[in-house]
Amino acid sequence: MGSGSLRPVFQKTLSLYRAPDSSKAFRYFAERMDSKYGRNFALLLSKMDKIDPAELVTQIDIFIGVIREVRVTASMRAAERRAALCTFLAASACFAVLIDFLVVVVLTDTLESLRFLY
Repeated sequence: MGSGSLRPVFQKTLSLYRAPDSSKAFRYFAERMDSKYGRNFALLLSKMDKIDPAELVTQIDIFIGVIREVRVTASMRAAERRAALCTFLAASACFAVLIDFLVVVVLTDTLESLRFLY
């Protein structure tokens, strides 16, 4: 979900939160996000009123850190795949040159040997 599509979800969540039964707001948010992070954030929001403000800041920082780590890990994996592909292509090119050299040398020697036979 992009940031433009989150606005209605947050607005509806806020309106449901102001109702007497605020638990509907968090269930709605978790259902609309439909992801592990959405459910975790909804759980964090549901406990916001019960948590000490300092603890809430700590929990939000932890949540942000987890999301950041996941993104960094995904970008590192993509970089590793690109590096492996480049290495494979370079090794393949070197292997092709060596095979070409071997074929030329062996084929030339074979042709020389065959020429002397006839």
